[in-house]
Order: sequence, then C-alpha cells, then structure tokens
Amino acid sequence: MGRQGAKKTGKTSPKAPSSTNWRKSPVRERRHFQSISICNQRAFRIEYCVMNKVLIIDDEKNIIDSLSVILEDEGFCVLKASDGKQGLAIFESEAPDVVLLDVWMPELDGIQVLKEIRTRKDDAKVVVISGHGTISTAVEAVKMGAYDFLEKPLSIDKVLEVVSRSIGAGAKRDPDVAHFRLEVSPGLTRTKQKTIGKSTVVYGVGLHSGVKTGMILLPMPENTGIVFETIPDGERIPAYIDYVFSVGYASSVKGRNSVVRTIEHLLSACHMYGITNLLVKVSEEIPIFDGSAIEICEKIDEAGTVEQADGIEPLVITEKVELGNLSNGKYLAVEPWDGFEIDYLLEQQKPIGTQQYLFRGSLKDYVSDIAPARTFGFLKDFEQLAKMGLGTGGRINNFIILSEDGVLNTKLRFEDEFVRHKVLDLIGDIYLLNRPIIGKITARQTGHVENIALVKELKKRFL
Repeated sequence: MGRQGAKKTGKTSPKAPSSTNWRKSPVRERRHFQSISICNQRAFRIEYCVMNKVLIIDDEKNIIDSLSVILEDEGFCVLKASDGKQGLAIFESEAPDVVLLDVWMPELDGIQVLKEIRTRKDDAKVVVISGHGTISTAVEAVKMGAYDFLEKPLSIDKVLEVVSRSIGAGAKRDPDVAHFRLEVSPGLTRTKQKTIGKSTVVYGVGLHSGVKTGMILLPMPENTGIVFETIPDGERIPAYIDYVFSVGYASSVKGRNSVVRTIEHLLSACHMYGITNLLVKVSEEIPIFDGSAIEICEKIDEAGTVEQADGIEPLVITEKVELGNLSNGKYLAVEPWDGFEIDYLLEQQKPIGTQQYLFRGSLKDYVSDIAPARTFGFLKDFEQLAKMGLGTGGRINNFIILSEDGVLNTKLRFEDEFVRHKVLDLIGDIYLLNRPIIGKITARQTGHVENIALVKELKKRFL
C-alpha cells in the first residue's frame, strides 16, 4: 500500500497525518540506534548509529516526527534540529550523510543555513524542502549547491528515493512511474547506461509559454530512464513515447495532471551524450535558451557523464520502415545501417530554399555542427502562434525570424542552419524510445508529427 505524504501549508502547523502508514513511533527494537540526550538552550535528542545519518532541520515538530519514523523504519539514523543554529551545530559535530532542510524558518532561514553548510563542507548533500516552492526557489537552491529540492506536501516514497540516491544506495522508485523501467535485454548489451556526474541547473524562458523558467538536471540510478518532475506538484512523467500528447509546434509529454512542453532539444542532447537515466525538474516547459541545444550540451559537459554498471540494448533496425501517405512531398524512413545516420532534405520557400544535410552520428560533430542550430520560423507564423497562445517566448535572441526577403533579426551560424535544426529535432524525437538506434533515417520535409509517427511504428515493430 502506498504511503501518503505529510502536508504543510504556510507556517501553520498541520495535524499529524492519521494514516496508519505514518506510524506513531511505538516502543520497538532498534538494533542500530543508541540514544543520548544533549541539553543546551533547548533539549533535543541525537540518535547515534552505525548506519547512514540523516539530519532533519525544520521548525515544525510534527514534520520532524513524521519524517523520523519513516527514515528510522528504513534503517537510517535520524538527527533532529528545530532551527537553523541548532542544525548547524549538529552538522558540525555529527557530519550527517544527508540534510533535509526546510526553507522557511524564523531567524536563520534555510537558504542561509544552506550557505553555511556549503562553506563548511562544499560537497555536503543538502535536500531543500519548501511548502511555497516555485521553479525560482528550486533553481536558486540548486544553484547554491543543494543536491535536490522537495515540495510539500511530501511524498514518503520520494523522500526515501532522494535520501537513498544522495547517499548512493539503490533508490526507491516513485509510484507515479513505478511501472516504467528501461527494458534491458538479458543477453549481451552493447552500450553502457549513463547518467550525469552531478546536479546542474539553468534559467531560461519557455518558447511557447513565454514564462521565465528554469531546469534542474539530477543524476539517477540505472534503469530509471529520463523522467520529468513538475514543480510545484511533483508529478513524474517519463520522457517516453507512450506519454507524448502534443506534437504540433513542439514535442510534449503528459502525465495524470501535468504537462511538460518543448522537450525535443533536451532529448536531442541526451541522445547524443548517451544519457539514459536523468531526472529533470521543471515547471511546465523546457527553457528555449538561445533556440538551440548548445547550452544544454555545455551544462552536460559541466556536470560530466558517468557510465553505469548495467547496459542497454540499442534498437537495431533489421528491416526498412517507411511512413506512407505523407502529404506535401514529405517522406520519412529508417533502414538497416552499421551505425546511426540521418540524411535530411529540406525544401521550403525563400529565403530557406533547398538544403540537405548528412549527419553521421558522432558526439563531436553533433556539438560543433548540430547543437548550435537554432529554432526558426516566418514572421507571419507568429500571428498564428499568438492566436493559439503559443510562441510568446520567442525573442530576438532565441529564434530565427524570417520574411520572404531574408533573416530579420540575426546572423546565421551556418549557411544551412535551418536543415541542421531539423536534424537536431529529429535526433530528440527519436530518443523517445529511451535507447540508441542503429540504423539510417532518411527524412524529407518532416516535422514533429511525422517524427513521432515513426517512433510509434518503431516501437510497434521492434520493441
């Protein structure tokens, strides 16, 4: 039976959860714990143990008590502090493995405590908790060195997963995506799974929402897949073809209650870096950055990538697959090939004209020749996007704006930048299978709609 999260709104102390899954701490055997009392201005208890230590810093007693019971039941040693000063003293003396830190506390608030902890131990694992969180709060905390960010009301499974992941133990799986796992062949795998080396964060603006947003990338254990977690509600949505719901002007995925939009540039970079396991915390839309994937590549380079023990079997194309009945001269097919290759032909009105690009699948070529290519569109199309409530984040510096006479707002990075961006999008969309592909893709005039149709057909035939 799934446990229910503890809810806290504002600074009014809620009643302790009544669910039997939030067990009131009965007298029970604790083989790993030995308790002593330490007194200063306030009496508080520190529990010493031979297991991993978790320090909870929160000014609400019922939150501390509830979390303590859950963590102790899982074999963690719990240290408790009711304010920032007390928390810093315990951190200094006990060197906990993980700190669960409430942002909103009187006197010394959580952000100040985080700064102090990072000053004393720059690799400390601090998980910031907030009942009033926004993407800005989350991004600020992670930029300051927080390992992760949790939103109240807390999900027990999510708390345990984050604590275990920060320590390096096998993470528990979030119930929203418990049924989703990377399927690994029992035979010899050809590619190691990868995640990033450390958390990283970046600000930006959503292309279609126009909302200032941010994105936090966090390492994840093997066989997790690439998963989005929405802020502030905390719903998790796998970046997988089964969750795609809208592909008109961008690729988006939908969970039970939330949507994450414009995911193709992030997935494109993950595809080429071979990242198979990643948690992406975001509000509603992946930032557009400068209209390309180069800033995402820079963030991945900054975080580094880590090979994991398990492998993943690439999707090997063993027969030609063509999409038929495509209109306006569109064509999309994939066929057997020794490697990964994309041959894209773009034919549009002036000033784009006819452009063709052959991408041979190397990371080096991707970073230098594909990732910098930016999103583009005609000025007249902005009116249609505006009517649909989209494109409001398009700016002079993150979108190539075209008229019949030429480019209006910027200098092209490549003479054939438009077809290169089409390749970038296709690389991202095809990664909605969460595995590398061994095959050659031939595309003509296609976009997200056709790309997603191909991915669905590949899943049907090969997975």
